[in-house]
Amino acid sequence: MTRVLAGRRPVLEGMRGNAKVRQIYTEPQRAFPDIREAAEANSIPVANRDRTELDRLSDGVRHQGVVALADDYQFCELDEILAHAEAAPALVALDQVTDPQNLGAIIRSAVTLGLDGVIFPKHRAAGITSAVVRASAGATEHASIARVTNLQRTLLSLSESGMEIIGLDAGADIDIRELEPSAAGRILVIGSEGKGLRRMVRQRCDIVVQIPQRGPMDSLNASVAAAIAMYEISGKRVANDR
Repeated sequence: MTRVLAGRRPVLEGMRGNAKVRQIYTEPQRAFPDIREAAEANSIPVANRDRTELDRLSDGVRHQGVVALADDYQFCELDEILAHAEAAPALVALDQVTDPQNLGAIIRSAVTLGLDGVIFPKHRAAGITSAVVRASAGATEHASIARVTNLQRTLLSLSESGMEIIGLDAGADIDIRELEPSAAGRILVIGSEGKGLRRMVRQRCDIVVQIPQRGPMDSLNASVAAAIAMYEISGKRVANDR
């Protein structure tokens, strides 16, 4: 099947990353020299289309006058992600995050902060849609993302292999800043918007932490909380001898 990358940055990152881009369409009155240069370097054809046609192709996602057609998104196997981790693996697992903006922003933060991969369930979760790619500013095309059938069982298996499962919950008693540096791999688990961690997923966590909040607001957006927590986790990785 064909998927759509909409917007200058997602299209550029698609060509720079792992996407198999087959065709690019641009508005005739716009030059896009960086897009055309990258397309030429990758032998990708570029053709003009009017805004009406680009609107149709992008299906409501803001495209800025450029749309690319690419092959289906290529997910990774979890074992593959772990095998390619250079230090103690650090991953983020998403427990039924369904909002495309949140998912895209979390993936962007994970890539920027150098986490090894993202895990989310095959069901009851946002997929890698055009809106998610757009929200990630194209970071999806550089990310290693694994979809799993059962997140609870996956976390149990990772825990049994020696990795530490860390849940994030605003009601937890432990400050995330109290985590010690660790040479063991860590999985940060982020709950869904509004509901947080499901009970069974929370039970799979070795420790549940919270981000201290001192202001008048009583909660953080899921993607903002995830970014803060990933920053803490990534800063406490200890290189091992793998």
